[in-house]
Amino acid sequence: MDLKVILGPNGSGKSLYAEDLAVASGDSRLYIATMIPQNQENRQRIEKHRLQRRGKGFLTIEEPLCMSCIPVPGDSVVLLEDVSNLVANRIFGTHPGTYRPILEDILTLAGRCKTLIAVSISGMNADEYDGETAEYIRALNELNEQLISHASLALEMRDGVPAMLSIQ
Repeated sequence: MDLKVILGPNGSGKSLYAEDLAVASGDSRLYIATMIPQNQENRQRIEKHRLQRRGKGFLTIEEPLCMSCIPVPGDSVVLLEDVSNLVANRIFGTHPGTYRPILEDILTLAGRCKTLIAVSISGMNADEYDGETAEYIRALNELNEQLISHASLALEMRDGVPAMLSIQ
């Protein structure tokens, strides 16, 4: 299993970096889009990402919940965009539930492909929020830490510059 985790706040360059890493990692590239668009801002973000990866050879699969359900070739490089949406889809979505199965789901996917590059938001503090939003941030931060512990590479992006995270 080759799991690479790319973290960073919104606008940090994590998605572009992950796309470039996927392009450099293999010829068979899948892009798993997890966002369920709820508003115009979401639709604009989706369109931005579509334009950004145009011509890079990705086959896009839209799946908001079940990563282990996606058929992937064993030689494929899979870009999962993104983990924070998976957590939000579970906590706030039409199929609410615990976020805990997401880790096993992602690790199952990683075990079925050549390389899985998982993108996620980092840098949020649950203490600044309450209710469901605080629950979401705590869940995301915990899941990010768990993914890092399974990763062969973990980076955090700041203003387009990657910084290596220590892996335990």
